[in-house]
Amino acid sequence: MINIQLGDSFSFGWVIIGFALIMALGIYIAYRKQQVIKIKYVIAVIIMLIVGIKWLFEN
Repeated sequence: MINIQLGDSFSFGWVIIGFALIMALGIYIAYRKQQVIKIKYVIAVIIMLIVGIKWLFEN
């Protein structure tokens, strides 16, 4: 049987927030270059930030 450990739940919340911040930085750079930003990416970043913060408060 395969057993995969991702670390404790506290660090997993920070990983989610880290990915969301990297995506937000990419969206900001695209905005500064006046490229088209799809609304689904903005919504994904907002959801990831909410889930990550909620995860940190619950665990």
